[in-house]
Parts: sequence; C-alpha cells; structure tokens
Amino acid sequence: MNNLDSKLIKETPAHSYNHIEFDSKESIQATQEKLLIEHISYVAKHSPYYKNIFQKFSIDPSAITTIHDLIKIPCTSKKDLTCHNNEFLAVEQKDLSDICLTSATTGDRPTVIFQSSDDIARLTYNEEMAFEMMGINKNDRIMVCAAIDRCFMAGLAYYLGGLNSGSTMIRAGSGSPAQQWELIKTTRPTALVGVPSLIRKLGQFALQSNEDPKHMGIKKIIGIGEPIRSQELKLLPLPSEVETMWGAKLYSTYASSEMATAFCECEERCGGHLRPELLILEIVDDEGNPVPSGEKGEIVVTPLGIKGMPLLRFRTGDISFIVPEPCQCGRNTLRLGPIIGRKNQMLKLKGTTIFPSSILSALDSFGGVEGAYIEARKNEDETDRVLLYTAISDPGITIKNIVDHLRAKVRVVPEIIITEKEELERKTFPPEKRKKTTFFDYR
Repeated sequence: MNNLDSKLIKETPAHSYNHIEFDSKESIQATQEKLLIEHISYVAKHSPYYKNIFQKFSIDPSAITTIHDLIKIPCTSKKDLTCHNNEFLAVEQKDLSDICLTSATTGDRPTVIFQSSDDIARLTYNEEMAFEMMGINKNDRIMVCAAIDRCFMAGLAYYLGGLNSGSTMIRAGSGSPAQQWELIKTTRPTALVGVPSLIRKLGQFALQSNEDPKHMGIKKIIGIGEPIRSQELKLLPLPSEVETMWGAKLYSTYASSEMATAFCECEERCGGHLRPELLILEIVDDEGNPVPSGEKGEIVVTPLGIKGMPLLRFRTGDISFIVPEPCQCGRNTLRLGPIIGRKNQMLKLKGTTIFPSSILSALDSFGGVEGAYIEARKNEDETDRVLLYTAISDPGITIKNIVDHLRAKVRVVPEIIITEKEELERKTFPPEKRKKTTFFDYR
C-alpha cells in the first residue's frame, strides 16, 4: 500500500479493515456483524423501499444483529430494483455524485445505480484492494480494456482503484483490436483488464499481424465478465489459450453494478475472495434459504456501507458455491467458486438440467471451432428446444464429430447448426452491448 498522502480518492471507513482477511474467522464474522448492524440502521432510517418492506413484513430492524438473522428479511430481486428504482434512493439529489447503469445482459432494461461521493470512495477502495491481492502495485502499468463511458461501472472502478494503488493507468476502453494493440505497443502495460474472449481476440489480431503478444511484457491479465475456471477450479480451454498466447497469468474476478464489490482471486488463483468489510455473501436455494458450504445455489449479497442505494439480500441470479477448503495464501475469508450459470438460463434438455455455459465450455476444448452461441426455444409440448450455432475453421470437422465430443463432455447434445464466422460474430458481439452475448432465450 502507498502512503495515505498518495491517495487521489478520499479514505473510507473500510480502510481501517484493509487487512481483515488475515484475521481469524471468528474475528471476521464479529466485524461483519458490527458493520451489518450499522448498515441495517442506516437502511431503516433512509431507504423508502426498505422502510416499506420492514413495515409490510413486521420486521424489527434492531433485531437483525447477526448474519444468520438476515434470513428474516425477504430477498430483493433485480425486478424489485428496476420497478421501484427511485424508492431505493437513500440520499437527496444534492448528495449524488455519479450515475451508473447496469449492463442489462439478461435482456431487461438497464437499472439506474445512484452513487454518492462516499460510494465512489468505497468503489475505489474495493478495486484498490483487488489489485493488491493480485500483487499489482505502483510499479505496474494497468491497461483497462473495458468501457469507462456510457455510465458503466466496471471501467470506472478499475481506473479509480488503480489510481489509488499508485499504478499508472491506461484508459484503452472497449475499442477495436487494432486500436488496443497500438496502445499496448505505445504504452507498454504490465497488466491488462478485460473480458477474456476479447483479450484472446486482441492476441489473435497481433498474431495475424505477425507480432507476438508474449513479447509485450504483460505479466498479469484480470479477467472480467466471463468465468475462466471449471467447478474444479481448473482453467477452461479459452482462458488457458489466453495465458499461453500472452505468456501471462490470468486472474478471475466476479462483480456486478448492484453489489459494487468484487470477488477477486489472490495469487493462488483458487476462487474469488470475499471482502468481508464490504459485503455479506449468502448462497441460497429457490426459497431463499442458505445451503450448506460447498453446495450450489444462487448468490445473494448484502453490500455494506453503501449510502446512495443501499441493498439488503440482493439476488444476483447467478449460480455458484462457496469453496470450503482454506486458501494457501493464508486469508480466512470466504471464497466464491466460478459462476456455473444464470438461474433464469437453466435448460432442461432430454431430462437433464444443464446451463448454456456448460455446453459452450465443452465446445471450447474442441479444436477447429471458431466460436458458438445457443438459442433456447419451446417445443410444441412446452419442453426446451436447444440449438447450438457454431462456426468451424477446419473443413474436416463434421457435425458428428461435434456431437461425439459434446456427448463425452456433457452427456446431452443440442441441435447443432453450422454457421459462418461473420454471422456468428455479428450475433455475439452486438454493437449496443458491452459484453459478448452467447445465449439467446426465446422461450
């Protein structure tokens, strides 16, 4: 960490807990519960939405004193946040500093996230700590290949966090591979932040230009927006290709605009560590009840210390699990496993429950495939019809080859349709979206 006088963004109360992850589990929980009581008190006083919830369900906010008490509060959904957006606002207009919009990757309209100056400082601290966890410091140059404009939160968070860590920041944004490659050659970053599939596309552009990404001096890549590991915490084929292509270590992160907090891998790279001073994590079943450690369920978060739009038990819609084993880095915080899929994207194919990401990850390990996307539709009998569109570069590959490969990997096989690479890229990289889209639900 740099000296305090090097900070460009003001200190937050969370800074006093910046190495809490090395405390005992008991001490971490005690600190979280202290911060939870403060958060509940603030929400009960300032949030119109939760005032109504507490009254409607006869909840005494002062009775919520432990993490286990949170179950007394109903979960908040994305639909709640969208439909009652302004009711979540807990400060006056004059106290707002920034407006963010969610990416709307599920097809819903974007949700507005209002941030106070305290929230901006908290967001900055979150990414500052994430960079420190990955061993990135003031000796690094970080190139952010994520949009910092259009009211998106991610690029802003990484940029501010990097500044506060003392690193030199390069605002590449979500430009074309040609633009970003020129920036890399000009500015010589040591770390990249971006979506892994787009970082691969950038590397492929360099190779096609007879230049080698491995010679650029990039040591670390912070992957955002896509899972990079299997449920066994092993690198998936595409991320493994990225590491080989760039000669760099790839780190996984998971976050959302609503939680304004990142789960980030440490240098052991075995799951995303929770920042306990910033967020309480639950993994729940369909009824909102916690599942045992290690079991899969929906990620529910209570971000602590947010002033503008504080949330309680927010359902992310993402499915994952808590990694039960202790981390070799010595931190005692909970670790979140890879995102297995989105709850509303779950498919029932030939009697088997499966997520689109499982099919696409299995296909990634098949040589000669240029990419793929999935469409889900309804059959006449209301069962799921799943279509896999893929482009291939090897003319020797047949649909039967792909069927055999998928059957060996995921047991069930969707309908397979061969498409052109240009059509695939047009479909999966729509200009109005900031993330690659590989699942289209028409059910």
